[in-house]
Amino acid sequence: MNKSLIVIGSSCLVVGFFVGFAYTNSRNRDYIKEQGEKARAEAFSAAGSNPNVPVGDGGVPQGTPPSDTIHQSPNVDTAIKEAAANRGDYEKQKTLGEFLAQNGKIPEARECFEAAVKLKPDDWRSTAILGFMFYQERKYPEAITRYEQAYKLKADEPQIIVGLGNAHFDAEHWEDAAKWYEKVLAITPSDVNVITDLGLTYYKRKPQQTPKAIEYFKKALTVEPNHPQTLFNYANVLIETNQTEQAKEIVARFEKAAPQQVQEVAALKQKLAQTNTSGNIPSH
Repeated sequence: MNKSLIVIGSSCLVVGFFVGFAYTNSRNRDYIKEQGEKARAEAFSAAGSNPNVPVGDGGVPQGTPPSDTIHQSPNVDTAIKEAAANRGDYEKQKTLGEFLAQNGKIPEARECFEAAVKLKPDDWRSTAILGFMFYQERKYPEAITRYEQAYKLKADEPQIIVGLGNAHFDAEHWEDAAKWYEKVLAITPSDVNVITDLGLTYYKRKPQQTPKAIEYFKKALTVEPNHPQTLFNYANVLIETNQTEQAKEIVARFEKAAPQQVQEVAALKQKLAQTNTSGNIPSH
């Protein structure tokens, strides 16, 4: 992967609960770590199963926390043992899987949702969560398979489609990722994260289709003019293709939109200065 580019993590996956291990806000996470290391974490929102639950920043449900004992007195080791001893109990597997995921125990949570899906293979939410568990483990073929199963059960759920796009993206299946992003944009055309990631699929494929990538970056910025990730990606593409004058403008916009990203702004300016001095694309 080109480490100077960043991936958005297009949207929060609505599956019936908020997974606390994920970044609290897909638009404000550490999205430029090591000059744009992929940070496509998705969050699950409790509003998916209960539209009356108020949702705060990052999709975190507000109000009374869960009342079940395991959430009141969390004990990860006990939860793992209880899950292993109750693989035939669908509700317990879901509850324990959610708890383990919230505590960062992804393989163990995945085992719970594997059991849940085996018990109820027509449950699209559990199937989608299982896809996301595999995605978190970077097991992209398995993630794609489970997302595809969820899609067959719930083809009109945008976040399943986003999950498919994200899994194909991180597997470097650029054309397939683009196909799924286009599908979700047919449902939610103003999703700035998806638009930006779709643009990146054109820049990353071989041969690169830079004009098409820039077209999508511009489209994303018409939706949200100060979207930091879009500006950062756009600036990088311009710098790396020696479009220095345009790059200066976008770097300035990024600096204004994300003043807290001091190191990232400095890195962009350094790359831009190297391009101006040498006339060559900076090495990555």
